[in-house]
Order: sequence, then structure tokens, then C-alpha cells
Amino acid sequence: MAARLPRTYPAADITGHVEDLVLNCPDLAGFLDDLTAFCADQQAYFSGNVSCGITVLRTSGVPDVAGSDEATHILEATQSTNREGPGLAAALDESMVLVPDLRAEERWPSFIEAAAGQRVLSVLALPVPLDGVAKAGISFYSLRPHGFGREAIVSAHALAADASKGLRLVLRIAQLREAEHNLRTAMADRSPIDIAVGVIIGQERCTQDVALEWLFRASRSRNMSIRDLAAEIVASAGAAHPTRIHFGE
Repeated sequence: MAARLPRTYPAADITGHVEDLVLNCPDLAGFLDDLTAFCADQQAYFSGNVSCGITVLRTSGVPDVAGSDEATHILEATQSTNREGPGLAAALDESMVLVPDLRAEERWPSFIEAAAGQRVLSVLALPVPLDGVAKAGISFYSLRPHGFGREAIVSAHALAADASKGLRLVLRIAQLREAEHNLRTAMADRSPIDIAVGVIIGQERCTQDVALEWLFRASRSRNMSIRDLAAEIVASAGAAHPTRIHFGE
């Protein structure tokens, strides 16, 4: 782990800093990278040289992991891959996990092996409350045993609470972006004629059969292929003056 200089912020400034992280990097991966770096810097005041990692468990897709440095990212990825570790346990059980000395720990064999490779000797992991949007755990790693005293634990709880606010917002943004992408993909996969029929139904409040008949009549009267006309209707659907098909064309 890279050495870190302690950096402290008043409680109000911590909240504001997390909000700034959201504004400056609203995508999930970038936010998690910035968040772990910030939390590691903040926690260093109470725990000395520590690193920070976070794992986010969403209902869809693989877990999202981040670390304040490469070694910590490896530890988070190891937990995600092998489905065991203190950070994962904190996220799933929604409770604090404190390991004062990993040399005496027998749980999570794959994680302990990876942590030994990074010379990590103590771990503090906490859940990050996300109100059902997802589950997440934030972990702090120290190169010395008993690296987290009472003040360090209080500080870590405060950081987890503030991280929760920013992470919930970023996750909602990510969900909206994914929904938009899925909708665009679904629309692209549909036939332009089918989409145009749907547009006509919405405009004219008619049945599917009537909309399709109007589309065929309009293509003949305008001397253009039905596919080209459908593409024109779809392209102009969101315009101020969309192409409309009227009965009798």
C-alpha cells in the first residue's frame, strides 16, 4: 500500500466532499475510485497508513469493486471472485467486521492468502446502507495488527454513512443510464415499421390494423417505400412537428 498523509475534514466538509465526488464523476466506476482514495486519506488520521476498498453488489451483473490503490483493488476482486472475505461479509450481513490480527483468522482462506501477499495484518469492514438499491461493504486495511482503535471505528462509521448518500445517488444515475441504454437497444432491434405503427397509434388513438393501413396508403400516395416512410415517422417522433399520417392519404 502506498503511504498516505493524514487528511482531515470537519463532518460537514466530508459530506460536501462526497457530493463533489458525485458531481465530478457521476459514473459508478470513477466515483468508487475517487471515494476509496478520499476515505483512505481521511481514515489515515486515526489509523495511520491504511488503504480503502469497496464492493457493490447489484441484482444485475457482476459486483463492482474499487480500491484506493492496486493492491487493495486486488483484495476486493479476490473477495468478489471467491465469494468470501470481510468486506463481502459486512455487505451481505449488514454488520461490522473487525479483524484485529489476520494471522489468527481462519475464515475466508482465499482472502487471507491474498491479504498475506499484500502484507495486510488487520481489517475493518462496514456495510454501506443503500436502502434496498443494492448492498455494499467498505473495508479499511492496515499493515499492522490491531490497526483500528475506538476512534478509528467511529470515523469509519461516519465515512460509511456519508459514502452511502453519494453512492445511492450514483447508483440511481447508473440505473437510469442502463434503462435508457436497454430501451435504445430494444428499439434498435425492432422493425422500423413496427415502431412507426406504434407512433401512429399514439398520435391518432387508433387500432394497430388501422395504423398499418394508413401507413401503406401514405407510402403509395407519397410514392416512397413503406420502410423509408416508417423511418421518417420514427425519426421525427420527438420533433416539435412530427410526421403525421392522416386517413385518406
